[in-house]
Amino acid sequence: MARERKITAHFTTSRRYFENELGTEFDFTSSTGPYEYLLGALSGCFYLTLLSFPHEARWKSMDIAVSGIKRDEVPTTLKHTELRITVTDADNREEVLSLIERAKAECSVYATISKVSEIETSVEFV
Repeated sequence: MARERKITAHFTTSRRYFENELGTEFDFTSSTGPYEYLLGALSGCFYLTLLSFPHEARWKSMDIAVSGIKRDEVPTTLKHTELRITVTDADNREEVLSLIERAKAECSVYATISKVSEIETSVEFV
């Protein structure tokens, strides 16, 4: 069953922010604008998609550093996106790599961004 997601954006002369259905507020600032939220959405969707697959592998932590380069031409969509994934203390690296490949194929935000941007993914185990 499809789940509708909602936010409400508010723009005044003194503040720009959006809030979710719970009333949690997220400001648009010079360092946290729409593209930072988009890249954050990509990392969150990617990780939660990965976790949704049955797996036995365990790890202490997984960091996903996401960067994007916008086009100069209008519309200024992302032209290149990079996910640098760092996995700490993984007990089964091959299974983790398999989960990452599957998340690349099934994450909805990844799929959406890939329609306009080349996406590069790298994985480091520490």
